[in-house]
Amino acid sequence: METRAALLKEVPGKWDVETVELDPPRDHEVLVRIVAAGLCHSDDHFSAGDITVGHLPFAGGHEAAGVVEAARP
Repeated sequence: METRAALLKEVPGKWDVETVELDPPRDHEVLVRIVAAGLCHSDDHFSAGDITVGHLPFAGGHEAAGVVEAARP
């Protein structure tokens, strides 16, 4: 399935909204249709290089609101 994500590809760097491929939920995961999300101040620190990220590209916007579409118990 395709979705859109704000990606950081280098640090320091800028956020780019791109289409990405999302895997279906695995065991003990849920699929949430995100209705709204924003980049918070922590995300700003990532793009400035003040806080390191564990991997690149990095998807920002961990503060989100949405609807659970599927769950794998």
